[in-house]
Amino acid sequence: MILINLAQEIGISPKKIAFTRGGEYHSECPTCGGKDRFVIQPNRQMKNCLGYYFCRQCETSGDSIQFCRDFLGLSFKEAVDRVDAVVPDRSFPSFNKLNKTNTHNYTQLKPLPSKWTNKANSFVKETHEQMLQQPKILKHLERRGVSFETIKQYKIGWNSVDLWNEKNDWGIEQSNKQLWLPKGIVIPVIDFVNGNVIRLKIRRYNWEKNDKFPKYIAVSGSMNGLNIIGNTRNNVMIIVESELDAYAVYNSVGDFAFVISVGSNIKNPDNVTDYLAKKKSKLLICYDNDDAGKLMLNKWKDLYSHAEGCSTNIGKDIGEAVKLGVDIRSWFVDIIYHKYAKPSWSSEEQILIEWALKYISERTVTKYIYKKMEKDIVLSFEYSETKTRKLIENIKYMKEAVDWLIKNG
Repeated sequence: MILINLAQEIGISPKKIAFTRGGEYHSECPTCGGKDRFVIQPNRQMKNCLGYYFCRQCETSGDSIQFCRDFLGLSFKEAVDRVDAVVPDRSFPSFNKLNKTNTHNYTQLKPLPSKWTNKANSFVKETHEQMLQQPKILKHLERRGVSFETIKQYKIGWNSVDLWNEKNDWGIEQSNKQLWLPKGIVIPVIDFVNGNVIRLKIRRYNWEKNDKFPKYIAVSGSMNGLNIIGNTRNNVMIIVESELDAYAVYNSVGDFAFVISVGSNIKNPDNVTDYLAKKKSKLLICYDNDDAGKLMLNKWKDLYSHAEGCSTNIGKDIGEAVKLGVDIRSWFVDIIYHKYAKPSWSSEEQILIEWALKYISERTVTKYIYKKMEKDIVLSFEYSETKTRKLIENIKYMKEAVDWLIKNG
């Protein structure tokens, strides 16, 4: 059962549930993380090979060949060889022609040694508990747009002193070297299917511009790849550079978007991020206002022709913009509306919608009903005609009520 072996290779553990189509296995989804949502039928005969998979949550699906391409980063020909498929020769020229337009090699995600996982889990638990006792650091993060709820949800921590561990203790075969855990804000990536830490970064506390070491330190042994924050079922995908900026964006627009933190403008997408970027039609590259940010924008636009760039008018990045008073949610709502939703509305409807966006952005406290309206405006490009009519009616009622209140004091 080749497809089961491939699934195990990327770190998921399918369990046999039924005998449907020669055996059906369920596991966590490698794309959206949905627990027991990923269905594998390894003996199902497809057009060119054995094996079929699909997710009941995010609807990703394909045969064993597609699995190799989506999750192992193999070319079409490599995937065919890997699963011993029989495909007519005429299939290869068309693929080779397509492949010439994008020769990028995507980072492959590989399972971690249990020693590393156990050490990382303990470190994150300890530092997260420390963070909850650090009012000054919590306040600093809040000023950057990272809420206390987000800190708790993603187990963000505080490491109060530089630590040096033996790499062997973390399952890294470099016994003559030590693993550095610098003082600073601990940013873990947690696999919420099994609760294990898969990636660790630390934003150094005492970093300065002339420092020979970077501001963010990736802890040795961490899984390669990019940090995904939020629900990948959302149809808007936002790319940012900094992990802390990603949490700030998620904190603002997590109800309709998910965020990918690249960590460095030169880092490549991994195979999971690449799959999501190709699948989502709304892809925003929120780049920093510097030369490195422009390089990141150009890189992602070269990879994904549908990507759209955006950067804050104030400050170098999202974190600085929040500290300077920019309402990040209203800013993203305005960008997404004008890039994607506006063309589907008539001139009269656009006037109403833009009145609503302005009115909502001026509220001191954004209530749930306003957030729901913003979300409906942003996502109106995918709504049915009935739902969009209802949205316009609600805005009309709101404007009539506001006009009446203004008129009558």
